Amino acid sequence: MVVPGGGGALHCCNTASANALAVASPCLLVMLSCSALLPSRQYATTKEALQARAQGPGAPLKKFHNDIKRQLINRFAEGAGSLLDFACGRGGDIWKWIDAGIPRVKGIDLSPGEIEEARKRFQEARAKRPAMQLDYEFIDSPQLGVSEWREDRQYDVVTCMFAIHYFFVTEQALKQFLHNVSINLKEGGYFIGTVPDGKRINECIKTAKTFKSPMLTIEARWEGHPACFGSPYICAIGDTVTGGEKGTEGSLEYLVYTNALVGVAAQFGLKPVLDYGDPNLASMFDPADAAKPLKHFRPHFPNSDRSLEWASRLFAAFVFQKTSGTPAAPGVDPDRRAKLMAAAAARANKRPLDSAAPQAAGGAAGVSAAAGVSAAAGAAPPPKRRRPGLLKPVAAPCQEEQQQQQQQEQEQQQQSGDKGGEEQPESVGQQQSEEQQSGEQQSGEQQDEDEDL
Repeated sequence: MVVPGGGGALHCCNTASANALAVASPCLLVMLSCSALLPSRQYATTKEALQARAQGPGAPLKKFHNDIKRQLINRFAEGAGSLLDFACGRGGDIWKWIDAGIPRVKGIDLSPGEIEEARKRFQEARAKRPAMQLDYEFIDSPQLGVSEWREDRQYDVVTCMFAIHYFFVTEQALKQFLHNVSINLKEGGYFIGTVPDGKRINECIKTAKTFKSPMLTIEARWEGHPACFGSPYICAIGDTVTGGEKGTEGSLEYLVYTNALVGVAAQFGLKPVLDYGDPNLASMFDPADAAKPLKHFRPHFPNSDRSLEWASRLFAAFVFQKTSGTPAAPGVDPDRRAKLMAAAAARANKRPLDSAAPQAAGGAAGVSAAAGVSAAAGAAPPPKRRRPGLLKPVAAPCQEEQQQQQQQEQEQQQQSGDKGGEEQPESVGQQQSEEQQSGEQQSGEQQDEDEDL
């Protein structure tokens, strides 16, 4: 599906056609599921439909998912020389790439219509930043899960947002896709993505084949017990492009299991990064996933139906690094760092020298064989300073309550000042001025980004 905030081009197709294609050619279904998003029957154009959805009940989820993608890109791709985006759709992440300072980007998608729209949107974006040297190219190709697709030059970062689950139609389709990821990714580069977790999908329908709520509907379409590959289900999130319209039921998707994703990725030299090394980014995910390959979303939509949060919690982020050894930050020798840290720990009598493991956030996690899953995982590069114009950092969980209280006090002060005709407190006025300046700087960019939901 193109999940709200997804920006990818793997859109829902007619279920009856999908079932027929699944029988005829599962691999072909992977690619044909990428059909272009058509305008809703309720609206004259796609733009009208997207603008209406941007104000609808699903808007909090869409914004949160866009925020996660933006912070992932800022964390692992900021300042990178090049980026390759699989299933780029209409280019919903163009402004994220521009704000991250990435000069060269190639987006690839099955749909020629989506690609044409992405090209148009890039031209509009470049007109707003004429001083920046941007080499962005968008092409259509049906090869991603069917045959090898190779560029002459490799990329620093590869992304696939809300789309990799379509390649779980067969094990061969996933292997072909991850092969294409690996051969186009530089050694030490990062593969970033977001995906619905099959385990959480199963939890929703463990007592029945169908789960229905105001904002989320899931229906199992597999026979017998679900398998690691080729287990289809229907997903519809209300007020989004996955929501069923007349003649459709939602998006046909495939279950994704962590062990299958990590196991197949390892065959192509892609190892999971467990520690993202950024508290702001970590606060957007379930704390229980701190040492796991998939980081489940941690939404908070207090003014929305609870099922909107349920829908968001189905999704998780992943980051892999291409390496033949232990993943580590660029320019860091993981073996040397591990030895230094082990020696320091031994001197402090914290643990025996032969079993010491690195503990620093920027270290090479899991050098010791006893680290289990961490043996195939690494740490992220050190956090970079956020440039003006990007989204404000998300508060860590321990700070949320304090910030909410401060915000309530400021709102009360402002209301009191408005009623009495008095001047606003300086702190409130200053905050409004900063927000206005930020809004003016981001208005066009953010609108372009959020329209692709």
